Amino acid sequence: MDPASMIASAMPRLQRAAESLMTDTIRITRPGGIQVDPDTGVETTGGTLVYEGPGKVQTAGGVAAETNSASGDSSNLGGVVPEWGLYLHLPVSVTGTREQDSALVVESADPDLKGRRFRLVNLQSEKTHATARRWNVKEIKEN
Repeated sequence: MDPASMIASAMPRLQRAAESLMTDTIRITRPGGIQVDPDTGVETTGGTLVYEGPGKVQTAGGVAAETNSASGDSSNLGGVVPEWGLYLHLPVSVTGTREQDSALVVESADPDLKGRRFRLVNLQSEKTHATARRWNVKEIKEN
């Protein structure tokens, strides 16, 4: 069997293995216009549901970059704030997600992840033989 055929025949098994680790429930919405609740008159920012299902949140294995702190934060004695790469993994079958979509962790085995929101920045798994859709994300901090 040639290498291309071996890879093609292994891909479904590899995709299932990647998806077996996606134990969080992720809801992805696309920003929309303003919606008004007909009963209360309260305006909310609308959005369109793009995906809801399995996924996982993951950080890179080390410091991805360092940026100088402009805040004067005294807890950062060296003046450098480490930044970790943050990723959202989705099944390879999930299509149609786009940059600027918002992802909410609906359920997670890690209670600190539940309720956190992320903005999809860019897809970093654009390749022929992907086992997952891996998005670079930034956390949307709640006020």
